Amino acid sequence: MANIYYGTELKLSVSIDPIQGLKMADYDFVVDLYTSTAKVVSQPKAQLIKIDDNTFVARVDTKQLGTGRVRCKITALIPDGDFEGDKRRTEVCIVDTGINIIG
Repeated sequence: MANIYYGTELKLSVSIDPIQGLKMADYDFVVDLYTSTAKVVSQPKAQLIKIDDNTFVARVDTKQLGTGRVRCKITALIPDGDFEGDKRRTEVCIVDTGINIIG
């Protein structure tokens, strides 16, 4: 586990395996970063830095998260032609980053 100090800018690379053959750039998603203090910072895809079609970078000041272990929740909104009106299906992935914010 890596410790970083409260008040540091944290950059996390966000990447998930293709879903239904789609790259992350092909669908909308939201990244929620949070700690045990229950503070959540939500960042939609448009606010992230695109590295390539399957990798994005989220940036957050740890003051926004508070102290504790950082977790990342990715909520992907996948287009699905099998449903009426191509309604989107939601996929959720939760990751323990192994990062601990200390005061």
